[in-house]
Amino acid sequence: LRKRLERAKKSEKLGSTDAVLMEEIRELKDVLTCPSCKVNRKDAILTKCFHVFCMKCLKTRYDTRQRKCPKCNAGFGANDFHRVYIG
Repeated sequence: LRKRLERAKKSEKLGSTDAVLMEEIRELKDVLTCPSCKVNRKDAILTKCFHVFCMKCLKTRYDTRQRKCPKCNAGFGANDFHRVYIG
């Protein structure tokens, strides 16, 4: 119900249905983009805090000894991040 209300408000603001759908697609792509580098898709999870980033960012942080979650600063080790497949 809330999504319908938001979609109705967007359609009033943006005009056409295509513009609303394109805006929703952009928002969903933003959700799937790594919050650390803002380039790659999320494909790795930290098992300590369950935050999701791209594997490249987590490997870089681990290799440069910045072994804390970029969001919550929870420490992590070599066995605390794993690849995840978001389909």
